[in-house]
Amino acid sequence: MINYLYIHIPFCIKKCVYCDFYSIPFKSKIAEDYIKALCKEIEFRKGLVGNLTTIYIGGGTPTILTENEIARLFEAIKDNYAINPDNEITIEANPRTITSQKAEKLLDLGINRISIGVQSFVDNELITMGRSHNADDAVRAVKDIRNAGFKNISIDLIYATPYVKGQGSKFKGVTSSFEFQIQNWIYSLQKALELNPEHISIYELTPEVDTPLYEGIKNRRLIMPDEVVISEMYYKGIDMLKAHGYNHYEISNFARPGYECRHNLNYWNRGYNKGEYLGIGVGAHSFIAGKRISNTRDINYYIESINNNKIPIAEEHYITNDEALKEFIFLGMRKIDGIDIEFLPDKKRVLIKKAVEDLAPYGLVEIKDNHLRLTRKGLILMSEVIVQVLLSLEESRPS
Repeated sequence: MINYLYIHIPFCIKKCVYCDFYSIPFKSKIAEDYIKALCKEIEFRKGLVGNLTTIYIGGGTPTILTENEIARLFEAIKDNYAINPDNEITIEANPRTITSQKAEKLLDLGINRISIGVQSFVDNELITMGRSHNADDAVRAVKDIRNAGFKNISIDLIYATPYVKGQGSKFKGVTSSFEFQIQNWIYSLQKALELNPEHISIYELTPEVDTPLYEGIKNRRLIMPDEVVISEMYYKGIDMLKAHGYNHYEISNFARPGYECRHNLNYWNRGYNKGEYLGIGVGAHSFIAGKRISNTRDINYYIESINNNKIPIAEEHYITNDEALKEFIFLGMRKIDGIDIEFLPDKKRVLIKKAVEDLAPYGLVEIKDNHLRLTRKGLILMSEVIVQVLLSLEESRPS
């Protein structure tokens, strides 16, 4: 039985220039029809679910919904699923969609964790990213959430934002655009720390093809920092957050002790019999009984199918043993503690050790206490290192 539930709310105030996730502008009529369909899918899926340990409502911007719409969603959840008393129930939020009244209502519904997409406390950067809020909105929203009684708040920040040509620096004596970006990043970290959240996530801004951000960089209207500057930002984030008592437990995630995101840890703790979850909604993904399943990304087709008592599955894929091994490695190595190689088959364990020996001169990966993990130097090159480890397994196959 599944103990982890994800629900996707695709609506946003507007689409950010860097976003390539499935999201659409909010329209009240479509939102109303979508909530009805979500409630039906929740009911359709109830035979799969045991006692829920975590519920994660992501998007999009789930808090763009009205308080009554969110309440209807939770009524459907509670009517159809059992929820473990020791639960973690998260909702993602945009600062512009949070009021003190809404925060209080969310807490009353049983939501006990809010992940708020601040991204930056520098207004120029928020404008460049196409965010709908400003820095003052972010500070107010976090304070409203705290005053409502929430004891588990997560703040998302983004580093390596592009520099706009001609943009001046507010920092005295700073003349280099890249030095300006680093100072902006330090400022955002300091402002986040002042708000004392239980959890902070820091993400590198990655230009995705077919986004306005990518086009702006391609046309050289926006200038991305170079790799040296990006590395400096990342390590500055690690050092500042650790110095303030945050545990660095995943490549991009930091938490006060005991406040690690349990829902996301379920994804990263992917073992041969672990990591299952149920995804509800348009574009949502599930992992059930060794099979990865995705719903349609067309909201109109999703609503129509659910109303016709059919779950609109777009794709199903059974995970092979080789794929399961790869997932165990590339998801588990996102964690700072890495993966316990004792769980690997003997032959694979030997090959992994050989790969680590080959990479040893570069100081990017290590095995310590039977755990394969990235070094501090290797964190910034996570994708490349994991590819090399996985290639060592591929090359071991007989031709």
